[in-house]
Amino acid sequence: MTSVHPSTVRLFNQALAQLGGEQLSSVEAPWEDSPLGILCVNNFPSILDQALEAHPWSFARTRMILAEKPRQGFHHRYALPSDCIRPIELTGGRPFVINGPDLLTEAAPAELHYIRRVDDPGAWPPGFRAALAWGLAAMLATARVNDPRKQQVFFNQYCLALSEAMARDNNMQKPKEEPSAWELARC
Repeated sequence: MTSVHPSTVRLFNQALAQLGGEQLSSVEAPWEDSPLGILCVNNFPSILDQALEAHPWSFARTRMILAEKPRQGFHHRYALPSDCIRPIELTGGRPFVINGPDLLTEAAPAELHYIRRVDDPGAWPPGFRAALAWGLAAMLATARVNDPRKQQVFFNQYCLALSEAMARDNNMQKPKEEPSAWELARC
């Protein structure tokens, strides 16, 4: 099994508390003796990737100059970074097509802005962590307690928490404002 950060185990316990159930007691390896820990460890990566894919999170945005691969149809073919959850854009706004693990484009070189997988809970804002806990609780509501009604309630809470976290993230990003024609005329 994969190693799990202690903060992630706290998130697992938050999700389990929302279910009204037991908690994982061991931070070192809660999945070794616990079917519940195994459920958390196995289901959490998909919730994390879905939440990361849903929005261009400021904490998960990065860019990289891509390594070129042999051509195939387009002038240039590049390997997507292994931590890429969702491509955002190429520098210069150049068009591209995603084909499996490759990015096809006419741009050379290609610098990709993308959302990366962020596994470190310390990098997640509190609202993002809260949304992940609700998302995991929704998954566990059917996997652990087989309660579709609870799953729907928890999924609704996940969507609400995720949209609130997105709004806070958007409010923290202040793009540089271009001066208006009026302001330019005054100079």
